[in-house]
Amino acid sequence: MAGIFARMTSPLRRIDADPDQLVGEAYWLLQEAEKNHGVWAAMSAYTGMASVKIQLAQYLKEHRD
Repeated sequence: MAGIFARMTSPLRRIDADPDQLVGEAYWLLQEAEKNHGVWAAMSAYTGMASVKIQLAQYLKEHRD
């Protein structure tokens, strides 16, 4: 029961994004990270954002009403 209440009150519930588009954007970010091979700050930023987009897409696919 607590899980249902947590999902109903979650701030992520209001996100109106297409999970497939988020995955496409994550793929592009990973390609950009490869282009910046050796520039650790850029690679870390690109891969971090890609990871967030993938996790968000997974959440939306699992919990979308």
